[in-house]
Amino acid sequence: MYSKKEIAAACITFCANLVLFLTIWIEHEYDRIHFDQILFQLKTSTTGAQSALLGSAIVVIGILPVVLTILEIRLYPVFATFVRKRVLPLTSMMLAVTLFIFSAHTDIYAYVKSDSEKSDFIETYYVDPDASLLQFPEQKRNLIYIFLESMESTYADPAAGDPVTTCFIPELEALAEENVHFSNTGKLGGALAFSGTNWTAAAMLAQTSGVTLKISVDADTYGSEDAFLPGVTSIGELLEQQGYNQTLLLGSDAEFNGRRAYFKEHGNYDILDTGSLKTAHRLEEDYNEWWGFEDEKLFAYAREELTRLAAEDAPFNLTMLTADTHFPDGYQCHLCEETYEEPYANVLACSSLQVKDFISWIQEQPFYENTTIVISGDHLTMDAAFMNDIDPDYTRTVYNCILNAAAEPVKETNRQFGTFDMFPTTLAALGVKIEGDRLALGTNLFSGRDTLTEQFTYEYLDEELQKQSDFYEQELLMQPL
Repeated sequence: MYSKKEIAAACITFCANLVLFLTIWIEHEYDRIHFDQILFQLKTSTTGAQSALLGSAIVVIGILPVVLTILEIRLYPVFATFVRKRVLPLTSMMLAVTLFIFSAHTDIYAYVKSDSEKSDFIETYYVDPDASLLQFPEQKRNLIYIFLESMESTYADPAAGDPVTTCFIPELEALAEENVHFSNTGKLGGALAFSGTNWTAAAMLAQTSGVTLKISVDADTYGSEDAFLPGVTSIGELLEQQGYNQTLLLGSDAEFNGRRAYFKEHGNYDILDTGSLKTAHRLEEDYNEWWGFEDEKLFAYAREELTRLAAEDAPFNLTMLTADTHFPDGYQCHLCEETYEEPYANVLACSSLQVKDFISWIQEQPFYENTTIVISGDHLTMDAAFMNDIDPDYTRTVYNCILNAAAEPVKETNRQFGTFDMFPTTLAALGVKIEGDRLALGTNLFSGRDTLTEQFTYEYLDEELQKQSDFYEQELLMQPL
């Protein structure tokens, strides 16, 4: 019969094991993850998460801690004489050690430190994206915005180190060279990865609204009850006011991480995802590949949707998100060739080729003449195994390319910018004149104006954007203080 002290020790032991295996799982699955992302996952829907990822989480986080705890309890009598008087201190110490390891790997200290320091930086430099600052052209241009899951310019540069031994994305590299491409270097580069923009929901928010995603412990406006940062103004809302028909196309469930709430609230997009396509009998009811359906199908649906939108008597905005290049290892469809030893490299090459084929099809359509295409990675990859040997001093950047823009850039290379700068930049690419060339936290990259990153440096700006902001909570999250 176990005493109350021993039962308490067993509970503490289980908690320690749970934290230990959670840390192991995070380190194995993710290249980079921070505490704010974990908080966001806890605050939003996980409906539609990729089954293999959920499966590994159930095994590692759900089952293994239980098994280890039972084993430790069974072994307890063997060491009872030694540990009986020390059982609570020993188990508490074990929990403290695992919590310390978890904190170190998820940078909890940095989150707590930032959240405890107030800053008026966002309030000072945030430019309200009011329609009065914008002058749309008389003939409005269509927009096709392609978010490429985890697409880095890194994949084209062997200087990054193993496993990048050659350019894995030659078609995307060629598109960038032949069209508008903003780079942090004199060659293929891209946007710097800021905190609050480095997972998909945060990245889509940043690029369409010009703000980073700051996670407040007290706030609940991240997709719950159809409210997602109700105080921001997105490109979807601005285009809706101009009479655009808008569609969001995903090869997954739009409920995941509050994406449906965000795009419905900010632009009233039509949502085409696994659920809606099955309801419309355009996708088999029992079909399930990867996150829902593979990119080959995504591009096929995109062709159908573009044909429909182009037939309407209104400008359109098709925003879409690929998924095959998601971690871990990506999804190898029948189109992928076994060119490289690393499976993920083959998926990257396949994605590059599929995007090029899709762009070629668009360029053959009559609506292309009046259509601007933005191709952008959403964030840096989280594939820990693939990026393990990359040079730690190499600056990894998010890919971008703009085709058929209605503006000429003053300077494309050696720019320092974040993905939130894509918000006013996309509007400028549509021929929109922006008073002051700044919206939200973003700067129009077609202009010669310095971005906030160029004005303040990456390190300073990233630190300030993570600090507590009364303006952000009151005006964007719309939380009472």
